[in-house]
Amino acid sequence: MSRSLLRPTRAELAVTAASALLFLLAFPPFTLVGPAFVCLVPFAIAVAGGVERGDSAWTGIRLGLWFGTFAYGASIYWIASALQIYTNLAFLGYAGALFVLAVVVAATGGALHAARRVTRWPMAVLLPLVWVASEMALNHLSDLAFPWLPLGLSVAHLPLMAQVADISGVHGVSLWIAATNGLVADMWLSRQGRRGVAWRGALIAAMAAIVAAYGAWRMRTVPLHPLARVAIVQPNVPQDEKWQDTNQGRIVGMLGSGTHAVLAQDDPQLVVWPETALPDFLFRHPDWVDSLRAYAISGRATVLTGIIDLKRIGENDYDIFNAAMVMDPDGFVHQPIYHKGKLVPIVERVPFLNPHWFASWGKYFGSFGRGGEPVIYRTAFGTFGVLICYESIFPEVSRTYRRLGADMIVNITNDAWFGHSLAPYQHWAHLALRAIENRVPVVRSANTGISGWIDPLGRVQAQTPIFEQEAKEYAVQTSDVTTPYDVIGDVAGLFSVAATVALLLLDWRRRRADVVVA
Repeated sequence: MSRSLLRPTRAELAVTAASALLFLLAFPPFTLVGPAFVCLVPFAIAVAGGVERGDSAWTGIRLGLWFGTFAYGASIYWIASALQIYTNLAFLGYAGALFVLAVVVAATGGALHAARRVTRWPMAVLLPLVWVASEMALNHLSDLAFPWLPLGLSVAHLPLMAQVADISGVHGVSLWIAATNGLVADMWLSRQGRRGVAWRGALIAAMAAIVAAYGAWRMRTVPLHPLARVAIVQPNVPQDEKWQDTNQGRIVGMLGSGTHAVLAQDDPQLVVWPETALPDFLFRHPDWVDSLRAYAISGRATVLTGIIDLKRIGENDYDIFNAAMVMDPDGFVHQPIYHKGKLVPIVERVPFLNPHWFASWGKYFGSFGRGGEPVIYRTAFGTFGVLICYESIFPEVSRTYRRLGADMIVNITNDAWFGHSLAPYQHWAHLALRAIENRVPVVRSANTGISGWIDPLGRVQAQTPIFEQEAKEYAVQTSDVTTPYDVIGDVAGLFSVAATVALLLLDWRRRRADVVVA
């Protein structure tokens, strides 16, 4: 492969940078409405132009590579600063994540070029299919999976426009947004014909009106009813202090003071501490267990906390897990400990390598075992499932809990390592879509924030500021609605993958036939 095949022209750099800037502005903490609906337009127009010129698919691949590099390079820059806490090789972790994401978008550009070349179909048809197929790929890349910014996330702050997520999940929302991008691209490509521009504009408005009308209907007709009084404790422990042995007593004291405060002021049925709230193995600290037991018994409440769990394998080996544990109101752990299944690449598990190799690199860096067996916790008020940290960005995990009967989803996380970046706001936004997809409330306890709760309509009912100590009680409501997404799953995503594969096979057969004829 010639290096020049990936070297962009100035025009291509301008086009991909424009799409990347709009892509960045489409997601939290930005609350602009427009960028998501046009961010793919410059990219799509450039791919279509390459097809019209008779270029090879390398033009689409090159455009996708640079679009992906610019878009994700600006959107996930925080990975480098976050990993710096763990290792001096932080930039390599950022570069590796960016490489994977850019390669996926490069493949998307190549697939879009091939699909346009073989069918000459409008971008309004091809762009949503190929783009959503790429989102599905990012969701299912095993150890490299990182579906951080699906297009559908851009409307998480607009509950009216996000209600369609209960039909086919976040990828169904992405399909609509990408189709709008495709229609805008087609308007530009057919700008010589006023009628073509007019009817495409009308179709864009009609789709938005249908989505809004559906949203208004669902927000009016989904019944909510009280579930439980849930308290969150946000201790606000800086990441560079969290794993220092000398800080353990202070950290547990911060958790305890917040719990005392909320138990004294309110009457919660569930108290939630953040991910890895207890900064060491419990078997080393029986006094911590005694404190948890005292909180549960005195408050007559269930206490959920994040822990580091150890499971011995044979006589001289063991696995450690990022885990969640429930102390029942009688002061005992009757229910299974949940082990996190979706592990953050590099930070929690170095992809495809034995985690034991990295045990000496830093405390709990890259060495976690993978769990993931779903656990439904049962209480006097109802049932809930736990999402640990970035499990919240995988729609299928929450759907599994709902199908198993969960009345509520609880997300425990530690976003301290994100710092004052875009990441805490991007991470929080995913939970609105999980609430809508499954019509369940989501309660979140985060070490440094954002903590809060979101109702089954995706409305943020409460949220804390980041990097402040908080202890709050929420009167959480739930819904008994079973959504189409709960029943049929990610049909939009699966259809997009199947259609994209079919288009690529059609292009391959057509080119092969041309070679034979020649």
